[in-house]
Amino acid sequence: MTKNTSSTKGVGDSGVAGTKDADAQVVSAKRSDWHVMVLVLLAVLLGGTAGVAGTNWWLSNTPDDADQAQQLQHELLLSEGNLIQTQAKLDVALANVAVEASTRKALETTLQDTQAELGQVRDQLAFFNQLFPPGPAGAVSIRALDIQQAGPNLQYRALLMRSGTSSTPFKGKMQFAAKGLQDGKTVKIGLQPVQMDDLTASPSNDAGFPLDFEQFQRSGGLLSLPEGFIPQTVTLNILEGSTVRVSRTVSLPAPD
Repeated sequence: MTKNTSSTKGVGDSGVAGTKDADAQVVSAKRSDWHVMVLVLLAVLLGGTAGVAGTNWWLSNTPDDADQAQQLQHELLLSEGNLIQTQAKLDVALANVAVEASTRKALETTLQDTQAELGQVRDQLAFFNQLFPPGPAGAVSIRALDIQQAGPNLQYRALLMRSGTSSTPFKGKMQFAAKGLQDGKTVKIGLQPVQMDDLTASPSNDAGFPLDFEQFQRSGGLLSLPEGFIPQTVTLNILEGSTVRVSRTVSLPAPD
């Protein structure tokens, strides 16, 4: 009897112990759920705080970023303006270079043409020098003489040259003498230049044009004619002192 009672008591103690273990597991599970909920709430709270702080930081920094962006935009516009001005200056410089290159090319072409013409003139001069051999060094020659009727006067053009080289200039004078008809008679008269204040000045047999040159001299002008005189020929004399060094005669066409 005693053994049976002991067995029943053991079984009852074991049931009580099992019940207590089950209650402990339930309490432990509830505590675990509470910890998880606390962590979740804490995470939500921290996230919200971080969001609010981030929002405040963005709000506090956005105006500065906007100002900086506006400043950068302003600087960009200035840089673009400077670039446009620089490009314009470059275009002008390139245009000037093109104009200068074109002008230089035109000047080079003109220079080449002038040099070619000068060469031709030199060749022609050498040819004429062969046709008209010069005299002794320093001698004067009449290289060209043209005389034409110009209303009541005569217009002349002359080119005088010296052969070789000389240490002293030639000093002398030109004299024009005309041969023609006056009052039905053949006469010979000296001619003088037309004076600006008297276009009908009377000729003089002593008329002369002073000369003073080293290598060549061009001369031109008007010669006055007496009223009623019809010139037939005109002679140009080059004098040194009272000595005629060279002369040339030009025949004039008969008046219509």
